Amino acid sequence: MVCVRNLYSYFILLVVNVLLIEGQSVLTTLKKDIKDGRVPMRGVNIGGWLVAERWMTSTSPAWNGVPDTIANLGEYKTMQYIGHAKGDMQFKQHRDAYITEQDFRDIAAAKMNTVRIPVGYWITGFDNHPGGDPNGWKVYAPGAINYLDRAIREWAPKYNLLVLISLHAAKGSQNGNDHSSPADPGKSHWSSYPENVQNTLDAVEWLAKRYSTSDVAFLGIGLLNEPSGTTNEGVLKQYYYDAYGRIRLFSDCLLTVSPLLYQQGPYSSDWASFMPPPQFHGIRHEWHRYQIWGYEGWSKDRLISYAQNELRNDISEWKGNWLFIGEWSIASSASFNDDDLRLYAQAQINAFKGATGGWTYWTWKFYNDDGSINAWSMKAMVNRGFIQL
Repeated sequence: MVCVRNLYSYFILLVVNVLLIEGQSVLTTLKKDIKDGRVPMRGVNIGGWLVAERWMTSTSPAWNGVPDTIANLGEYKTMQYIGHAKGDMQFKQHRDAYITEQDFRDIAAAKMNTVRIPVGYWITGFDNHPGGDPNGWKVYAPGAINYLDRAIREWAPKYNLLVLISLHAAKGSQNGNDHSSPADPGKSHWSSYPENVQNTLDAVEWLAKRYSTSDVAFLGIGLLNEPSGTTNEGVLKQYYYDAYGRIRLFSDCLLTVSPLLYQQGPYSSDWASFMPPPQFHGIRHEWHRYQIWGYEGWSKDRLISYAQNELRNDISEWKGNWLFIGEWSIASSASFNDDDLRLYAQAQINAFKGATGGWTYWTWKFYNDDGSINAWSMKAMVNRGFIQL
């Protein structure tokens, strides 16, 4: 009887090991195919999780006891207001409840192959460069790195998903918006002070070292999310060169570079000739193409036509590093019926077929949005059949 039990246990262990090896093989092949341009990223952002944004998580415990005027400014001002005594637990509750293993299971079931996870510079737990606010990282609720570890090392490989980390919130803020968690809301100081840039270089290098050597689900890093027009373009480009130089010493992970927010077109500045192959490899040029801000008052027909024509042409005319649409959405100010919304989604997806790097939708879901009809929520749009892959 003991022998039978031992054989059964051995058999179960063998099956588990075989499945793990097969899963690693699938992800290794997928990663290589994406890097080589044979397979595009088809994915979704895990927005509002490790860089909290109140507009999409308003019912989360993270904001308990925080006035809207403070919460709307992002994590830094929120934690500064409530302090660690309350804030640490509230943000832990937020991170625990908002995204779980079930979400990764559902993302895989929706035929995605990639998740893009925004993080802030404070996730590293250090700042080696005095100046500005060298203790700013200490304001945030600790422990975000534990959730990123779980996503990359447990959940993503279990469901054959790759993870692209996005450095969403840099020290000093690169755009002043809530999703960059600014200490000085509305202002972007990132490129004005060398210590900010050096901190960001340390952060992306640290993240790449943490995951590059042994974590099969780690795809790469978006080096900086949505730098605004107030960011110095020369400083930004030098940062990309320096980040590439540091990371390529030990890793060939995918790296995405983003132009300034107003440079999201095929002929903006000289980005099409920036960091060209073969001198540079594993680079994606990242655009965020939303038809929302600046498109107020557009009819549904005009938006659909725009996706079918102008958007598609902009992508097809791009001549630089392979294009990656890091964020997009079917949310808009227009009134769509179900058939037209489905058509609008498909028009954008068809346009993005010209982007060799693929795309990731913004965002997977809102906090507690089961049954939602919110077009920002990919989960809701997939469940209702508006986004079909």
